[in-house]
Amino acid sequence: MNLVKISLLLFFSSNLFYAQNDCHDMITVCGNSNLSDLTAEGTGLIEDFSNISRCKIGEYNSLWLKIDVKKGGTLGFILTPENKNLDVDFDFFVFGPNVSCDNLKTPIRYSYTSPVAANLPNNTTGMDGAATESFDGIGTRDDCKDLGYTGNGFVRWLYTNDNDSYFIVISRFSGTAKFSIKWTGTALLFDPPTFKAPEPGTTFDLEKCDTDIIDDDSTVFDLTPNIKAAVDNLQDIEVTFHTTANDVITGENAIQNPGAFANTSISQQIYMRLTNTLTKCFSTTEFTIKVTKNKLQFPITSVNNCDDSSDGSSTNGKIVFYLKNITETLFPNAEKDGLVIKYYAALNDANTNSNELVNSFYNTTPNQQYIYAKAYNHKYCTTTQKISLIVNTLPPVTHTTLIQCDSSKNQTGLVLYNLDQANAELTNNDSKLSTQFFLSNFDAANNQNPLDVTFHNTINPQTLFAKITNLDTKCWSIATVTLETNPITLPEYFINPACDDDGLEDGIHVFDLTKANIPYNTTQNIKYFSNENNALLEQNEITDPASYHNETPYNQFVFARVEEQNSCFGISKIKLEVNQLPNIQSHTSTNVCENNTLYQVHLDAGIINNSVNNFSYKWTKDGTTIPNETTSVLNVTKTGIYTVIVTNKTNCSKTRIIEVFESNTATIQNIEIIDLSDENKITVNVSGKGDYEFSLNLPDGPFQESNIFNNVEPGIYEVYVNDKKNCGTVHKTTAVIGAPKYFTPNDDGYHDYWNIEGLNENSKNAIILIYDRYGKLLKQIQPSSLGWDGTFTGNPLPADDYWYTLKLEDNREAKGHFSLKR
Repeated sequence: MNLVKISLLLFFSSNLFYAQNDCHDMITVCGNSNLSDLTAEGTGLIEDFSNISRCKIGEYNSLWLKIDVKKGGTLGFILTPENKNLDVDFDFFVFGPNVSCDNLKTPIRYSYTSPVAANLPNNTTGMDGAATESFDGIGTRDDCKDLGYTGNGFVRWLYTNDNDSYFIVISRFSGTAKFSIKWTGTALLFDPPTFKAPEPGTTFDLEKCDTDIIDDDSTVFDLTPNIKAAVDNLQDIEVTFHTTANDVITGENAIQNPGAFANTSISQQIYMRLTNTLTKCFSTTEFTIKVTKNKLQFPITSVNNCDDSSDGSSTNGKIVFYLKNITETLFPNAEKDGLVIKYYAALNDANTNSNELVNSFYNTTPNQQYIYAKAYNHKYCTTTQKISLIVNTLPPVTHTTLIQCDSSKNQTGLVLYNLDQANAELTNNDSKLSTQFFLSNFDAANNQNPLDVTFHNTINPQTLFAKITNLDTKCWSIATVTLETNPITLPEYFINPACDDDGLEDGIHVFDLTKANIPYNTTQNIKYFSNENNALLEQNEITDPASYHNETPYNQFVFARVEEQNSCFGISKIKLEVNQLPNIQSHTSTNVCENNTLYQVHLDAGIINNSVNNFSYKWTKDGTTIPNETTSVLNVTKTGIYTVIVTNKTNCSKTRIIEVFESNTATIQNIEIIDLSDENKITVNVSGKGDYEFSLNLPDGPFQESNIFNNVEPGIYEVYVNDKKNCGTVHKTTAVIGAPKYFTPNDDGYHDYWNIEGLNENSKNAIILIYDRYGKLLKQIQPSSLGWDGTFTGNPLPADDYWYTLKLEDNREAKGHFSLKR
């Protein structure tokens, strides 16, 4: 069969639907649709199918279906419970063909088999082509036996003709379960009406704002546009709308005026039914109607305008507000967004859409009054908003004059002005007011060609126009600023020069500018600036004139401006001068010799790149002045801290400190010798106050800093210790003993004898014993002799290694070996 899914299935989705179902309110099955999620809940009105037999058959939980055949053929079905438990027992009865509810006659098919009693493998039932019987589960018309234990739940299907009709009653005898029906056979049923698919990007759902006066989330919807959207051809089609799923299935309680339906909840399901008036086949669908809460939000709720007076005169706080300007203020993109805004003087007018304001509104309440705006577009619901119309007062107007000094040679009266100096009077020091300056009133009013605050006048006097704007309200007024010039000279004042004695010697020093003693009276005030231009413009004022550090090293002018009521009374120059200190080496040290009381050290003043005659000198020792010492040099023999104060011709002084300490010659405490080794070493240990250096055998050096001499060859040495501070040199003799590694007694004049080296006169009684490898004494010699010639009893011994023992007079003993080579 051709399977067509229809919206009828929605009805069967809940057992809450369709509590009563009988022949007269049966369900028409159309389009050979397979039905699912069905519920048999009706109680039934027919209790006795009397034409079956005398037996009374109860109609329990039932569902009545009507089948209209369009094209004849075999017609069967399979009923499958969702619950597979065999206790769930469905029976059915078929009446027809072409009978009425009032005369059903005898069932032509029925199944009353019990799955449990009949030991069936499942609880499905129905009609199919495999069955041969028309009935099962009930005895003959004579005996009324309950034969529910017989049969398999299936009876033979129907053989139908064109335009036949049948009733099928499904009865749920026991158990609880939903079920599905699958139609089989070749017969075709009438097709139900079809719904058009919504246009791409659209649905049948309707959404609308609450447009009536009462804000209760309820408004009137026109449902009829969904008819055109859902149905192509209305011929033989009846369209109805319902508020419940049960009503749309039964066709009852249709909405009487779908063109003006008031929703009962903010989001409500509406059911739409298409019924074929000829076949009674129908289809249903559902859609949502919703009252949207998408109200337009006003970004601002007040509109500010300025009072009309452009000359700053007294105003009354009443002006004309143009509605177009209000809209542009509230919603700058209103036209682009398709926004419609209407204005009303009272809330009731807005609610009733009466007395709409047109073009403009004149506030009758000074400074502030309310109107009501209604705004909406395709995206937003109509929103009514109370709008505050505020009339802001204009800044007060105070005309002022700036008088500037002209110190130029020609005194043309054309000088620089700092126009910001007029702000205090123009704004009365109100931080909420700002100023701009213009050459004409027209430029000021139109905010064009503003002037820099540093302005060079072109005529004397000259009038400018100041636009005074309130930063909060943006309201403005225009005042005049008159520029006048006061010709002056630049008198020069002096402050005593300073010596560059603050520790940095960079030509920078601190000055108290008030010490220039520039005259001014009590009605005037004085300000200080680092250059004349700043003084003219009154910018970069020196904020702490009593502790001013000059910015140009050694020589600089600063400028003092005397004002009276913001008018330049005069400008004066103040000369600042920083004198250099003597260029000397400020610290050094030297010494005298403890071991030589006649040793003198020469101290000097440390003058750098200058003649000593250009300075005066004063010497001290340990803080006490040395009398009559006024030259650049001082000879001393005593230790101490000496200072010399060097003063130049600008009477600036600098002190040189010379530390004189004691030194002396070294005392050699001992000399440590490591000898008779591969790396002989001499260590000289000294004491004393000096800074010492060391040398071997060289009284005049060169000297080394270390007191250790490494890798010293055997021999007799004179050790010299010198004081770097010129207090003298001391010396001492020492010896490094060593044994030659080999000798060659071949009478060639080189290495013909072997003997210990480095033994001095103090070791002349030392004994040297020579042995062969077997310990046999071969020779005994003394350091003062030539040594051993390599013979024994006059006979030359062979080349070999030989051993020696050295016995010194201080009982020290050393042993080793050497080679005899031929």
